[in-house]
Amino acid sequence: MRDGLPMVSVVIPTYNRGASIIDTIDSIFQNGYPDFEVIVVDQSSNTVTQEALNKYFPNPRFKYIHMDIPGAGRARNAGIAQAQGSLVAVTDDDCVVPTNWLSTFAEIFQEYPKVAVVLTNVIPGEHDAAKGFIPSYIRKDNKLVKTIWEKRSARGIGASLAIRKDPITRIGGYDNNLGPGAHFPDGDDIDLVTRAILKGWWAYETHEVSVTHYGFRTWAEGKNLTKRNWLGIGATYAKPLKCGYWRILGLILYEAFYVGLLPPLWNLVRLKKPNGLKQIYYFFIGFFRALATPVDREKVVFNLDPHPIQEESRFVSKIEN
Repeated sequence: MRDGLPMVSVVIPTYNRGASIIDTIDSIFQNGYPDFEVIVVDQSSNTVTQEALNKYFPNPRFKYIHMDIPGAGRARNAGIAQAQGSLVAVTDDDCVVPTNWLSTFAEIFQEYPKVAVVLTNVIPGEHDAAKGFIPSYIRKDNKLVKTIWEKRSARGIGASLAIRKDPITRIGGYDNNLGPGAHFPDGDDIDLVTRAILKGWWAYETHEVSVTHYGFRTWAEGKNLTKRNWLGIGATYAKPLKCGYWRILGLILYEAFYVGLLPPLWNLVRLKKPNGLKQIYYFFIGFFRALATPVDREKVVFNLDPHPIQEESRFVSKIEN
């Protein structure tokens, strides 16, 4: 800890990103925050990303982990396990962060001792909107989320968030079986916030800082992303219900019918094509699959993980020539 500010560890999971992850890391190192480290968790199927990262290995603030088992939630947990900071910031390998990213997180955590998760805006980078889109999240105000019902209007995404390491670790961290590459292909960020609130912590969303996202998807790829998202949302909200957290029921009904079903039905009433109708189908597929999946009731995480994190990853501090 320097100047009374807590150390922040930054965790970046990556998969076959190659040299483009350099933009992400360079933007983090441009932060003026006095005490931080960067941890990359590489699940790539080749060595291209590792070779691109070689220039950072002499930097004592840089750590590299290679994992052979996929899963975004699993990768983030591996990074958190190696983190020295009491705060852990997370971004994706196709994002660029601003110079005040880390200081904004630290200030919010200091102001709100009960906040365990902070999320920021995620704005899309330049792209051709005629050909596709970039997932983003933009709100125009700050929001303190104290209850699970308030979670309905707090919909930040995992491309830019930070956690208090100790409380999040105690509740099991990310669910290893949620997120791209995992048993349920999405929902790892939604699940983290939901479980923190259910365990008595708060979340906070800020519009005062924005990360730029460059993860372009074509409109055809967007259909698969919608499927993945709604399978993950359904699985995420089924877990607490299965564990006896009945107050999640209102959020389930809101998500399924108000967010998922009402917009396409309204289009149908207006004699328009009911775009988005499949999302409610995917929601309930994920929901009922989750109800049939074993769950650790204390931590509210899926109990499908046969390997501890430390057995799945190997920490590399430098590459031997």
